[in-house]
Amino acid sequence: MNGKYWSAIFWAAAIFNFLAGLPPLLVPEMVVANAELPPFAPEHLLIVRMSGLLICTFGIGYAMVALGWPGTRQIVALGLIGKLGLCFLVALQFAQTGVSATVIGATAGDFIFVVLFALYLSRTGKAPA
Repeated sequence: MNGKYWSAIFWAAAIFNFLAGLPPLLVPEMVVANAELPPFAPEHLLIVRMSGLLICTFGIGYAMVALGWPGTRQIVALGLIGKLGLCFLVALQFAQTGVSATVIGATAGDFIFVVLFALYLSRTGKAPA
C-alpha cells in the first residue's frame, strides 16, 4: 500500500470511531437496546458513556495521525492493541453467550483496522528512541 493512502485510512479510522463512540456517549440507553443487552441499573449507563468517551478519544488520536502530527506512531500501536483486544473480547462473548449482529458488524470494522494498523506499523519507519 502506497504511503499516500495512510492519511485517508486514519481519517476513516477517526470517523469510524466517532460514529461508534458518539452514540454511547450521548444516548447510552439506545445503544444498550440496539446491542440487545439485557436491562441493567441506570447508574451502569456511566460505563457505556465512558466507553463512548474513550472510543471518541481514540478517534481524535487517529485524526492526529492523519494530520501527520509528530509522535503519533505510538497512537497507532495503542489503537492496534485496543482494537485487537476488543475483537478478542467479542469473540469470547460470542462463544459463551452470543452477541448481536450490530456488535459483530462493528467488530468486523475494528478488525479491518487491526489489519491496516499492523500494515502501517510494519511498513513505516520505526519510532525514535
